[in-house]
Amino acid sequence: MRNKVAWGLTALLGLASCIALPLLVMKTDGDTHEPKSLDAVARLDNPPAAAPPLRPKQPDILTFWVNQEKKSEQAGHTETAAEYRNRIDVYAAGLPSVPPFTPNWPNIKTPSTDMELYLRVPMPAQSVQSVQSLKPTESAIPATSKLAKHEPASGVYIGMLGADRRVGYDVTKIEDVYGRKHALYLSYVGWRKVQTDTNTYFPTRTAERVKELDGALQIGWEPRFGLDDVQDDEYVRRFAREAKASGIPIFLRYASEMNGAWVPWHGEPQKYIQKFRLIHDIMAEEAPNVAMVWSPNFWPPDTIDSYYPGDNYVDWVGFSLYSTPFSAEKEQLKGTVIDTFAPLYKRYSHKPIMISEGAVAHTYLPTNQAYWSWAESQLGYMYGLLPRLFPQVKAITYFNFSKAQVIRTNGSYVYDIGENPFMDGYYQRLIASDWFLSKVEPGADPIQYRYTPVIERSLPTGQQTVLVYPKLANEQGKPPFAIAIYQGNQFLGVSYEAPWEIDIGVQAESASWYVVAYNDKMEVTAVNSGVEPITQTNSITP
Repeated sequence: MRNKVAWGLTALLGLASCIALPLLVMKTDGDTHEPKSLDAVARLDNPPAAAPPLRPKQPDILTFWVNQEKKSEQAGHTETAAEYRNRIDVYAAGLPSVPPFTPNWPNIKTPSTDMELYLRVPMPAQSVQSVQSLKPTESAIPATSKLAKHEPASGVYIGMLGADRRVGYDVTKIEDVYGRKHALYLSYVGWRKVQTDTNTYFPTRTAERVKELDGALQIGWEPRFGLDDVQDDEYVRRFAREAKASGIPIFLRYASEMNGAWVPWHGEPQKYIQKFRLIHDIMAEEAPNVAMVWSPNFWPPDTIDSYYPGDNYVDWVGFSLYSTPFSAEKEQLKGTVIDTFAPLYKRYSHKPIMISEGAVAHTYLPTNQAYWSWAESQLGYMYGLLPRLFPQVKAITYFNFSKAQVIRTNGSYVYDIGENPFMDGYYQRLIASDWFLSKVEPGADPIQYRYTPVIERSLPTGQQTVLVYPKLANEQGKPPFAIAIYQGNQFLGVSYEAPWEIDIGVQAESASWYVVAYNDKMEVTAVNSGVEPITQTNSITP
C-alpha cells in the first residue's frame, strides 16, 4: 500500500542513513495559428520582459520536447521518443482557427476538463500578512500571522527521500542527478534505535552530510513500540541534545500518519496528543533548531482532526500525499492530488504546510502495468499547480522510491522519478521555477505575487498573467494538450504545460473571455467562458 512503504522501511531497512521548471509558458503573437515548420513555431515564442532570473532561463516547451526526444531515443525508450515526436508535430501544426465565441457556439457534451481561471496579483515583500486564498481552498489564514520556525514568507522548499535507483541514499548525489540542490532531505529513525556508526540516537552521519550540502533534515521519528513507550527519559533527551548539536534546521515529523491503522501509534487520539505535546516541550527546552511537524496521511481524512495537538504545539502541518492509478484495487485515473488536498488545506492553512512525503506512482507492480504519461501529468499538478493554488504550502518532499525497494518491502507502486523517462526531465523542469527554494531560509520571500480567481465576465485591461486550472473530468485522467485564451475573436495566448500560465494583453473594449482546451489532435475538448455556462451538444473524445 502506498501509504505504508515508509513504516515497512523502518522495520526492514532501519533507514539509519536515509537522505536525502520555471515553467515557461509558450506565448504566441498575432492572428496566425498555423505555423508550418519548427522554425516558424520557434519564431512564435515571445516571452514577456521580466527581471533577470536567478538561474539560467529554461528552454521553451518545444526545445524541451526536442531535447527529451533525443535523450529518450539514445536511452532506448523508443515509445517515449515517439510520443515526444508526436507532440512536436502537433505543436508545429498550430492551433486550429476558432470562430468568434457566442452563446450558441457548438460546445462539448462531455468536456474533458472543468477549467478555472486565476489572475496574478502583486503582493508586497514579506507578504505573510493578508494572504488571500483561492477558490478551491477557502483558506482559514488569519488577517495577520507570524512566520513559524524555519518558514519562508513565500516559495516552497524542495526536498527528497533519495531511495531511488540512482541516488541510493547518498544525498550528495541528488543535485547532480536532478539538476538542482534540494533544501530538505528525508530520513526515518526507528524509536530507541542506536546509530552504530556514530553511537548516537540521532542520525548524526546523515546530518553531517546534509550540513555539508547546506541543507536541512526532515526526520520521520516513529515510536514503533507504541505510545506508552514514549516518556520523558534519557533516550528522548539525548536525541534532542544530539539534534541541537547537528547545527542544521530540523523538521521533526514525530509519529506521522497517526490517522492510519497501519501504524502502532494509531487509535488513541488523546494519548497521541499528550505524547506529541511532551515531545514538543522537550524539543523546546533542548533543541531550538527543531520545528515540530504534525503530519497525518491524506487518507482516511475523517480521522485526522481528532489527533491535532493544538496550534501552540505545532510549528508546521505536514501531509503524506500520493497519486496512484489504482484505488480500492480498481483503476482510477480521474482527478488529481489537488482534489484530495483542497479540503485538508481549508482546515489547516492557518499554519505553514509541507507535503512531508508525496509522490506519483508510474508503475503498478501487481500487474506490472506502466502509467508513464499519466504520471507525468500528475507530477505537473503536484509541482506546477499545487504550490500556486495553495500558497501556504511551503515545502514538498518527494518520496523517491525505486522498484527494487518496492519489491523488497512488498509494495505495489513504483515512484522512482528516474525509472519513468517522462517524469525524469519534467521533474527537473518543474523544480527550476523560482517558486522552489534550495535552502531553508526563514523569511525568504521570492514570490511577490499570488493568484486570485477570476469570477467576473471581463478581465482587467493591460498586460496580465493568468493561470488556468484544468480539473480532470475525464475517466482517462488525460490533461489538455494545449489551453488557449480568447476575447471575442481575438486570440490572447496559449500554454502547453502545467502550471498553464499565460501572458496576455487585454484591451479596454474587448469582448468577454473564454478558455479552450485542445487534445493532442488539436480538437476542442472543453470550453470555459465568462459569457455563459457551457452546456451544449457535440462530443469529442478527450
